[in-house]
Amino acid sequence: MAYAAYREYAGTVRAKSETVFKVLDVTVPSVDACRVRRGIAACKGAGVLRCEPLTRVNATCANGAPRARLMIRLPLESYASVVHCLLECAPDGEIGHLTSWREHLRRCGLANGG
Repeated sequence: MAYAAYREYAGTVRAKSETVFKVLDVTVPSVDACRVRRGIAACKGAGVLRCEPLTRVNATCANGAPRARLMIRLPLESYASVVHCLLECAPDGEIGHLTSWREHLRRCGLANGG
């Protein structure tokens, strides 16, 4: 019985699939922020970049509870699972803008965008 070994030619370059990251702004009641952070951690490739309490006068939910703003970094293919998680963890939250990673870095003061 004969065996053959195959090897890729050293000059070939494998196509590297780059993940396209987005940043989603979300506002939730402060009491739900921890639950949202834990839920997002379970979503593939997603993570919370920032979680800050909103201290402005009008920074309360319809029921008067204080709110927190979260910035969530996620691969575009995980968008549906992240939104599903948000709806389960914080039904009183607000889903805001979805921006590109480069735009997020520019807004944070990094001129070259990473």
